[in-house]
Amino acid sequence: CISEYYRINRDGNYKYVVFGINSQFENDMLEFVEADKALIQEQANTSVIQSHSQAYYKSRKLTEILVQEESQGLDCVIEDF
Repeated sequence: CISEYYRINRDGNYKYVVFGINSQFENDMLEFVEADKALIQEQANTSVIQSHSQAYYKSRKLTEILVQEESQGLDCVIEDF
């Protein structure tokens, strides 16, 4: 029945019901649908967090490289004669 529910409501509105099931089964099915939506949202949020941590890592590494390049020029001193 859950596959029938998803087939009928594939547009994402979830406004149609599946007939021929008792109310307890319908409640269980809707609880499953809500849990599935929450899982999808959690996965989307996790993806955003992961890409953010990668951006942080790249930014930090870039800063390290730039600081290293700037400090390399300070190794030698030019004196006036």
